[in-house]
Amino acid sequence: MVEMMNRADKTAGRTGSIGRAAAGGAVLVAAAVVLTSCGGQNTAAPQSVGGTAAPVVGDRTATATRGSDSTNAVAAQPGSSVSSTGVSGSGGTSSVASGSSVPACATSRLKISAANFSSGAGHTSFQLVFQNTGAAPCTLTGFPGVSFVKIHNIQLGKAASRTSGATSIVTLIPDAHAYADVQTVNGQGGYSAAQCDLTTVPTLRVFPPNQTESANIPWNKQECVGSTVQNLQVGPVYGNK
Repeated sequence: MVEMMNRADKTAGRTGSIGRAAAGGAVLVAAAVVLTSCGGQNTAAPQSVGGTAAPVVGDRTATATRGSDSTNAVAAQPGSSVSSTGVSGSGGTSSVASGSSVPACATSRLKISAANFSSGAGHTSFQLVFQNTGAAPCTLTGFPGVSFVKIHNIQLGKAASRTSGATSIVTLIPDAHAYADVQTVNGQGGYSAAQCDLTTVPTLRVFPPNQTESANIPWNKQECVGSTVQNLQVGPVYGNK
């Protein structure tokens, strides 16, 4: 009986030692917490949560870069850029795409007429009007060819001489207009009857700039067509002034 009581005391003693050690450990942990809260620095590494390292606040590797993805760039659409190249429209001057290739206006795509006649001081002035009747823009550059003709397009008198003036590229959108100024001698003018050779001219023939096909405008006016008379003068094509 005495031996059994001694063994029980030893067991209780070991249990008490373990309890005291555990209590002492708790005191040490509590002391560490107190020290940390009072200004001590905790240099421990971030703890893992669920087996994954917790991210460090402010870590640049954890910050996504925005706006650098090339797929976010807006691609320029073909023909979307705009330049100051003149385009003649029925209501004013517009613009066309920079660097675009616009073909010359073919005679078959133009309606050509004469308008705005004005007479005085021995001369008659008027405008040739070029209207784009096609479905796409085209250009006119330089001087038209102008002459009087009779049946079978036989020329009467001299072809028009060119006036001074700078040329420019005039781009016509569909239904837009361009112009060229023309001047003729008013009747016999200051010429003698022999020089003037006053004749009723049935047709005014017009070649658009840089074209080999002509268009004819009904004329039926008396004009000087003598071989020594420079009756017609024409200026370069222009858009709306």
